Amino acid sequence: MKQIFLALGSNLGDRLHNLQQAIFGLPPEVLPLRASQVYETPPWGYEDQPRFLNMAIEAATALPPLELLNYLKDREKQMGRRESVRYGPRLIDMDILFYEDQIFNEEQLQIPHPRLHERSFVLLPLNDLIPEFQHPLLKKSITALLKTTDLMGIIPQPLPSGFQLLPYDGWYSLPADLRRALENSDRAAAVFYALPSSHRKRWLNHVQEAHRAETRQQRIEKMVETLSTVQ
Repeated sequence: MKQIFLALGSNLGDRLHNLQQAIFGLPPEVLPLRASQVYETPPWGYEDQPRFLNMAIEAATALPPLELLNYLKDREKQMGRRESVRYGPRLIDMDILFYEDQIFNEEQLQIPHPRLHERSFVLLPLNDLIPEFQHPLLKKSITALLKTTDLMGIIPQPLPSGFQLLPYDGWYSLPADLRRALENSDRAAAVFYALPSSHRKRWLNHVQEAHRAETRQQRIEKMVETLSTVQ
């Protein structure tokens, strides 16, 4: 699976709920891994509109760039986004920022996102996740790019108690050997992510209850094999 970073924003309706639903509605081929902090930000490019909530997520995907773009645009429409003025209000906005360190230049899609280096509301959430990542074209880190932008009016948005932006708890808290095995199987990782939390905990307990390293490895291999065959 490929490592990607997505930007999400909303300034209509229940903005925080919109961000959550955009992430929860990602297909099995897009596995959310980490979420940045959420920031309330002033509008950019068209000022006569409500303030935005913006964030970024790290994800892994089996989709190539154009298929990923098509899915994100379809998801925006499903959630109720309607076309308006350029940079105008939107229920949800989902953009591809990086697709690993690849450079992709087609009429309908440019990666890295061509304006991310100008936008503090994109760079600040990215800086939460990958401060040292080098922009493939500009050859500068996210932190260095952020220092060239204006942060005035940007406010961290605390989440309500118990509110989850990711549909599961702690991909990176999984044991390293289990996480590596899942990352080597797109299908198994997607199925594992889609399971109810109680089912994920059963699989995790089954692996961790092994007393011998050999038994643990066998259980991990069997788990990945089983999950990869689920339809």
